[in-house]
Parts: sequence; structure tokens; C-alpha cells
Amino acid sequence: MNESIEGIIFDIDGTVARSSRVLPGALETLDELHRRDIRFAFFTNDNSHPIRFWVERLGAMGIDVGPREIITSALVAAEVMAELHAESPILAIGDVGLLEALRAKNLDLVDLAEADRATVVVMGKDPGFDQRRLDVVSRTIWGGAEFFATNYDPKLPTADGFVPGTGPMVKAVAYATSHEPVVTGKPSPWSGRMAMRILDSAPERGVVVGDQLATDIAMGRNAGMRTVLVLTGTAAAADVEAAPPEERPDVVIAGIGDLVPWLDEMAEG
Repeated sequence: MNESIEGIIFDIDGTVARSSRVLPGALETLDELHRRDIRFAFFTNDNSHPIRFWVERLGAMGIDVGPREIITSALVAAEVMAELHAESPILAIGDVGLLEALRAKNLDLVDLAEADRATVVVMGKDPGFDQRRLDVVSRTIWGGAEFFATNYDPKLPTADGFVPGTGPMVKAVAYATSHEPVVTGKPSPWSGRMAMRILDSAPERGVVVGDQLATDIAMGRNAGMRTVLVLTGTAAAADVEAAPPEERPDVVIAGIGDLVPWLDEMAEG
């Protein structure tokens, strides 16, 4: 086995699972990594659900994982806000996952009724996003508030196709205000740093495995990690061929079941 690989970051939806269905080869691959003492963790750009949801969901699929082995874009956003805006009034637009993560940092969160007090807007995927929220968020940004978003993912893979992601809501605000948000989740530098911290590994000894070029692969490349694209989620082989060289993964595999053979080939090479 290649001793240089110490840890692997896996995306979840489209990489190890689609909705509540584990993808072929995932359980066997994770068992083999355990056997070889290669650390791994999971990093999802989902911001709607708290960590306990992911522990339970993965556990129900046979993947035994603890809270410290899961990162969400909501956790990254909360860490960034605590770093950059610990004392700022923040208007948070999102679901329970984002709101709980921000509250855990004891940040000054304001609701829609007092949005004029906010100097920062943080957006995730909000199931209640409507015209009123669009109006309030836009007015807050027009008033000078800084604009952050957990991620810009356009769609998410499900068991039978795709559903819209966080990106369409964020894009509506960006279009209305002519202000692009600072994205804190994948592929931001903050996300790469958190990934390496959870693995407790140097970047050159880490691997990112995911199904999206613009998030998973970009984060890994930006962080100096090896990158593996699986074709069981959002990206297709044609997307890789169309991408410029600097945006391509180190390797493309059909699915997670092909990861260990690739590791072995790399070790032999």
C-alpha cells in the first residue's frame, strides 16, 4: 500500500450515496480503508441538516461514522463568521443545519423583522425562501451588508435524479443586488483547511473523492491534495474532457468501488 496516503475526504451525495441508497462498492471500500489504517471523513456542501442527521443517515446505510468525522458547509460558514464577524449582527437565511451551526458559535443573529440592523448576510438553502425573503435580503445587501453563502451548488443528486441546490436561491439574490457572495463551503480555502484539520494530515498525503468538478475537485486542488472524480453523481466524463487542464482531477473512476484499485496502482507506479 502507498504509505504516503494518510487520509481521504469523501463527498456524500453522488459519491458514497444517492439519497438514502448507498452506492455500489462504498461499504467494501470503507472497510478496506479501515483495515489499512487510512483515515477518512465526509464533507458535504449540504447546509440544511445538522451533523446528527448525517450520523444517523450514514449509519442507516451501514456506514459507522461519528460527529467528528463529518463536515458540512454550515459548519464551515459558522467558523468563518466566528473568525471574521464575531461581533457583527448577522442575518442568516437557511434551514436548521445552518442556524444551529451559527448559534453554536454564540453569534449575534438577527431575524427578518430586524434585518436593518444586520451588517452581514449568510445564505444557505432555505425551504421557506420566498419573495419576502428575497426583498429583505436584497435590501440588507443594498444597505451595505457583506454577502456570504455556504455554497453555490446548482443541483443535488437523488435516488432518481436531481433536485435544486442552494445555488439557485443565492443566484437570485446575487442577480437582484449585483453582488456576488463570498462562498465559504467547497471549494473555498476555508473548506480545504477544515478538511486537512479533520484528517490531521499534510495536503500531499490527502485525497479528495467527489462527484463535482467545481466543488470537490476544486477544493482538493486548491488545498494541494490529490483528487479523484467519480461518475456516479453530477459530473460526466464529457465534463472532464471539456474542462481546462487546471480544473481536471488527477483521476476519473466509475465509482467508489474503483478507489482501492487506483490506490494500489498508484503505489506500484
